[in-house]
Amino acid sequence: MKILRVPVMLICVLTLCGLLGQAPAEEWHIETDGLELMENSLAYPVLSGGKDEEALDRINEMIREETKIPDYLTRISQLISGGSLRVTWEGGVLGDIFSCAVSAEGALNTGRWEHAWTWATVDLAEERQVAWADLTGDEAALRGRIETLLEEKIAPELSDHLQSSELTPLPEGFRLTKPGLILLYPARQLSTLTEHAGSVRLAWSDLEEDLDLREGSVLERAGIDQQLRLDSASAEALRRMTEAGAFPDIPARLGDALQEITDRFPLLTDPDLYAGGRLFSLEGADFQQVQLLTDNLTRDWENSRVEGIRLNQGCVWGLRIGQTAKEAWRAELGEPETTVTVTEEAAEQWRVPAGECDYYAWGEHRLCLYADEEGLLSCVLLQE
Repeated sequence: MKILRVPVMLICVLTLCGLLGQAPAEEWHIETDGLELMENSLAYPVLSGGKDEEALDRINEMIREETKIPDYLTRISQLISGGSLRVTWEGGVLGDIFSCAVSAEGALNTGRWEHAWTWATVDLAEERQVAWADLTGDEAALRGRIETLLEEKIAPELSDHLQSSELTPLPEGFRLTKPGLILLYPARQLSTLTEHAGSVRLAWSDLEEDLDLREGSVLERAGIDQQLRLDSASAEALRRMTEAGAFPDIPARLGDALQEITDRFPLLTDPDLYAGGRLFSLEGADFQQVQLLTDNLTRDWENSRVEGIRLNQGCVWGLRIGQTAKEAWRAELGEPETTVTVTEEAAEQWRVPAGECDYYAWGEHRLCLYADEEGLLSCVLLQE
């Protein structure tokens, strides 16, 4: 048996708070613990820092229990004679809120392959689970808004070939990310084309009216208000984001090997072509309305790299797609390095609306902000 303890993620909340313009907070670190046993593997998050040892033990035990890690360990011990189980996790610390989802696939209950989500969102300051009611001042109103968005925005995008495609009632599971609220469904209610349990991301900008963003609230302490407000702090965050070549909480970075990403996240559709390259859309909430741009040099893509990441919906550091006017981002970001007119012909080739594109170069990368013909933000592109 091989025991894993890998520092896959280091989160310094002091740095994050400086970026957000918030008061300094305690420093948290996350490691991945777990095991590998024959064809089975299990990985789960372990937090350190920020609290005394007894508090950390309570928090980590809470996370393990909520995500059913003990159950998975027991199940793996039963599979030595046959069958396999693979358990992974994704998530992180936002301010002093930890939120994660655990994915388990394989022989969960019988010899038949299954996939399921478990989850944990923990208020680290108060050492308690975050509930739906912590996100809003009116839970019924928030749930109603989410159901309307699911019906109007998400349902039309679902494939007709899904084994299960019921978006309502709302699932119990959710995860907080900077781009939005991720709903985690049981596979019997919503599945993907690869028969994994489904997940859906709803942008904070679509939920804002029913969110509790008051000072000291869970979402305010998680920094969600900064995703909705375009100001000098978010402008600095956009500059650093561009230099880093990655959108917040989207698991792809400029220069990444495309094959490694598609090994983890199956294709949602066959790659589409655009001027000079290919567009990839992947399964799952992390890549909802996100496209990866790469070359079109060969039929396969095992040697291709991510040359662009395009966000087509939602919000990022105060930039709201479909809402923010170009005058507003220019007021905070300054005049662009270049502005290009996107004609109808160019729009068809690049798979974007006609209008204009502002280019901002920071570090080795560019932030490309597309405005439609009405001057509203239509998509955001990070490009090498």
